[in-house]
Amino acid sequence: MIVVMTKFRIKPEHKEDFKRYAVERFGKKGLTEQEGFIKMNLLAPVNFPPTKENNTFIIETYWESMDMFKKYTESEAFRRAHQNPPPMEWFEGHPAVEIYEVIKEM
Repeated sequence: MIVVMTKFRIKPEHKEDFKRYAVERFGKKGLTEQEGFIKMNLLAPVNFPPTKENNTFIIETYWESMDMFKKYTESEAFRRAHQNPPPMEWFEGHPAVEIYEVIKEM
Protein backbone atom coordinates (compact mmCIF):
# COMPACT_ATOMS: atom_id res chain seq x y z
CA MET A 1 0.00 0.00 0.00
CA ILE A 2 1.19 3.52 -0.71
CA VAL A 3 0.22 6.89 0.73
CA VAL A 4 0.33 10.00 -1.44
CA MET A 5 0.56 13.20 0.57
CA THR A 6 -0.07 16.50 -1.19
CA LYS A 7 0.90 19.44 1.01
CA PHE A 8 -0.49 22.93 0.50
CA ARG A 9 1.13 25.85 2.33
CA ILE A 10 -1.63 28.45 2.61
CA LYS A 11 -1.31 32.12 3.54
CA PRO A 12 -2.78 32.67 7.03
CA GLU A 13 -5.44 35.08 5.77
CA HIS A 14 -6.76 32.41 3.35
CA LYS A 15 -6.80 29.35 5.66
CA GLU A 16 -10.59 29.41 6.12
CA ASP A 17 -11.16 30.02 2.39
CA PHE A 18 -8.97 27.07 1.49
CA LYS A 19 -10.56 24.87 4.14
CA ARG A 20 -14.06 25.52 2.73
CA TYR A 21 -12.85 25.00 -0.82
CA ALA A 22 -11.07 21.75 0.04
CA VAL A 23 -13.98 20.26 1.98
CA GLU A 24 -16.45 21.12 -0.79
CA ARG A 25 -14.36 20.03 -3.78
CA PHE A 26 -11.51 17.61 -3.06
CA GLY A 27 -12.38 13.99 -3.81
CA LYS A 28 -15.63 14.83 -5.63
CA LYS A 29 -14.61 14.14 -9.24
CA GLY A 30 -14.39 10.36 -9.48
CA LEU A 31 -11.59 9.59 -7.04
CA THR A 32 -13.56 7.00 -5.07
CA GLU A 33 -14.39 5.03 -8.23
CA GLN A 34 -10.73 4.57 -9.20
CA GLU A 35 -9.32 1.06 -9.20
CA GLY A 36 -6.97 0.60 -6.25
CA PHE A 37 -8.19 3.64 -4.32
CA ILE A 38 -8.57 2.88 -0.59
CA LYS A 39 -9.34 6.16 1.16
CA MET A 40 -8.66 9.88 1.37
CA ASN A 41 -8.04 12.09 4.41
CA LEU A 42 -8.09 15.87 4.32
CA LEU A 43 -6.00 17.30 7.16
CA ALA A 44 -6.28 20.89 8.39
CA PRO A 45 -3.43 22.50 10.34
CA VAL A 46 -3.71 22.86 14.11
CA ASN A 47 -1.53 25.23 16.06
CA PHE A 48 -0.01 24.14 19.32
CA PRO A 49 1.98 26.81 21.16
CA PRO A 50 4.86 27.30 21.55
CA THR A 51 5.49 25.88 18.04
CA LYS A 52 5.33 28.24 15.10
CA GLU A 53 2.07 28.74 13.21
CA ASN A 54 1.16 25.81 10.97
CA ASN A 55 -0.39 26.77 7.61
CA THR A 56 -0.01 23.43 5.81
CA PHE A 57 -3.07 21.47 4.70
CA ILE A 58 -2.48 17.86 3.63
CA ILE A 59 -4.45 15.51 1.41
CA GLU A 60 -3.59 11.87 2.02
CA THR A 61 -4.73 9.29 -0.49
CA TYR A 62 -4.18 5.59 0.07
CA TRP A 63 -3.68 3.23 -2.87
CA GLU A 64 -3.24 -0.53 -3.19
CA SER A 65 -0.07 -0.01 -5.26
CA MET A 66 2.07 2.52 -7.08
CA ASP A 67 0.75 1.15 -10.37
CA MET A 68 -2.83 1.88 -9.30
CA PHE A 69 -1.91 5.44 -8.31
CA LYS A 70 -0.04 5.95 -11.59
CA LYS A 71 -3.09 4.72 -13.50
CA TYR A 72 -5.20 7.30 -11.65
CA THR A 73 -2.78 10.11 -12.60
CA GLU A 74 -3.39 9.20 -16.26
CA SER A 75 -7.20 9.14 -15.91
CA GLU A 76 -9.98 11.54 -16.86
CA ALA A 77 -10.92 11.72 -13.16
CA PHE A 78 -7.43 13.06 -12.33
CA ARG A 79 -7.67 15.64 -15.10
CA ARG A 80 -11.11 16.80 -13.87
CA ALA A 81 -9.90 16.93 -10.26
CA HIS A 82 -7.16 19.37 -11.21
CA GLN A 83 -9.31 21.78 -13.22
CA ASN A 84 -10.24 25.13 -11.66
CA PRO A 85 -7.74 25.14 -8.78
CA PRO A 86 -8.02 27.61 -5.90
CA PRO A 87 -6.65 31.11 -6.55
CA MET A 88 -2.85 31.19 -6.61
CA GLU A 89 -2.80 34.15 -4.20
CA TRP A 90 -3.99 31.78 -1.43
CA PHE A 91 -0.72 29.81 -1.60
CA GLU A 92 2.65 30.49 0.02
CA GLY A 93 4.33 28.27 -2.58
CA HIS A 94 3.72 25.36 -4.92
CA PRO A 95 2.02 22.25 -3.52
CA ALA A 96 4.43 19.44 -2.68
CA VAL A 97 3.71 15.78 -3.37
CA GLU A 98 5.34 13.05 -1.27
CA ILE A 99 4.77 9.32 -1.74
CA TYR A 100 5.38 6.72 0.95
CA GLU A 101 5.15 2.96 1.15
CA VAL A 102 3.32 1.61 4.19
CA ILE A 103 5.75 -0.79 5.84
CA LYS A 104 3.82 -1.36 9.08
CA GLU A 105 0.19 -0.87 9.99
CA MET A 106 -1.40 -1.22 13.40
